Amino acid sequence: MLLLTVTMAASALLLSQIDEAKSNHYRECVTEHVDNFLERGMDHYGEVQTPMFMSIIDLETLESPREPLPLDGIIRCEERQHRRNPAGCDLWEDQPLLRTLYAMGALTGDTRYADACDSYIKTFFERSRKENGMLAWGSHIFYNAYTDRPGGDQDGKGPHEILVLLPEWERMWRVTPELLTKEVEGIWEWHVVDKETGLHNRHDDKSVGCDFAFSGGSFVQAFAFMYGKTRDPKYLQWAKTVASRHWNARNPETNLAPDAPSTGDRYDAHHCFTTVSGPHAAALLRAYEVSGDPWFKDVALAYINAYLKYGWDAEARQWRAMLALDRTPVMEQASDEYYDQWKPVGYIDIWRTVMFSYEFPMLAAQTSIYAFEVTGDAGALESARHWAENIRADMPPHIGRRWRDALVAALPEAEAKGGTYAENYGRAISFFLHLHYATGDPAGLETATALADEAIEKLYANGWFKGHPAKPYCESTDGVGLLLYALLELSEYPARMPGNF
Repeated sequence: MLLLTVTMAASALLLSQIDEAKSNHYRECVTEHVDNFLERGMDHYGEVQTPMFMSIIDLETLESPREPLPLDGIIRCEERQHRRNPAGCDLWEDQPLLRTLYAMGALTGDTRYADACDSYIKTFFERSRKENGMLAWGSHIFYNAYTDRPGGDQDGKGPHEILVLLPEWERMWRVTPELLTKEVEGIWEWHVVDKETGLHNRHDDKSVGCDFAFSGGSFVQAFAFMYGKTRDPKYLQWAKTVASRHWNARNPETNLAPDAPSTGDRYDAHHCFTTVSGPHAAALLRAYEVSGDPWFKDVALAYINAYLKYGWDAEARQWRAMLALDRTPVMEQASDEYYDQWKPVGYIDIWRTVMFSYEFPMLAAQTSIYAFEVTGDAGALESARHWAENIRADMPPHIGRRWRDALVAALPEAEAKGGTYAENYGRAISFFLHLHYATGDPAGLETATALADEAIEKLYANGWFKGHPAKPYCESTDGVGLLLYALLELSEYPARMPGNF
């Protein structure tokens, strides 16, 4: 079911309340945005107009610019402007928006929302494909609405790369099961380089590359989903084979696993980050839920508890961002090498700027409380409490310390306007709300509502949410969909909705 109602026992713990007017305001803001989006945010460009969602909307013109202003793109997208999906549509990055619209439909009974999502999914699967049959979506390529064909990296012929998000496979299966099956089987064919060891590549070129934890987790979840739908044992085998790639590369004494075991001498082959305890572990937990196989749960908990044991600095009351597999924290390391700029030394940067890189504080926080909800594991709850402490100590939301100067140079109004990206607000709101559900502590709900109120103050104007306070755009890759869903969660309190990933 889409909505999960809290049990009577849990409800007895939830002593806090959200003022009815405030709840209504959250719902009204979400409703106004999504209604405006369905009216003005669709693909009406090029010779072929489709029911697909545009990734960038200029909130002054209410159009999707063919050549959007560069703004913070070079920083947030790690020097890859195509990650913003300029002039295009990207079903992968729109998964949180789909989740929000489907929830809106279930709550209101208005069929427009689900119908819009179904049409988007069907059309994207039919029109946005590479020559090898894989979908043109993810962090490199997308559907260009102006040219009516795949666009982005290498003019639309670039890599298929899916990362971080826990997609709505069930929804996509319902709309187009045959094409979804083809997509998932293509992952095994094109991304899994060694079918015995599970060596995989985040790119679909059948070659050894970067076996990142957050792309490998996406593959594992996709295979586990297919097993859950078909009970074909090959899919379960595929999921375990790929998940074993990182598990077998761990230090068995610490259970710390490297982010990318195949990268040789590069630091991500020999260090563990919140990519493992965050998006990778979240994908394993979802794999457990859809497959029923407890191995995925056990591995996820091992990663989360290993990061708790060695990543939490009890004296500093902060999380470390980077650990050698022997548990040694990397607090400082000067280097002139280009790739080392992405090395997350020191303590975690709570209000991060970049889309990917190697630290995922909010997603690691969400994963810890998700793990507790699914398993009841005490270490997962302890991790969540520490994340709450670290986040609260760094409030109000602000520009993260990494790439701060570059971001202020790109967005001159950022410092004066304050605040952070919609993604950070959305994930933090959901985390604190779910922490409240788990513990009954009113502070969780109070923090969630305070963050929601600030997000609306900073990002909401004229019926739309921006991706960042200093930007004139609504951008999917800034996490607007994640914020919308979080606000909808709050508006439904104390009824509980599924997690916001």
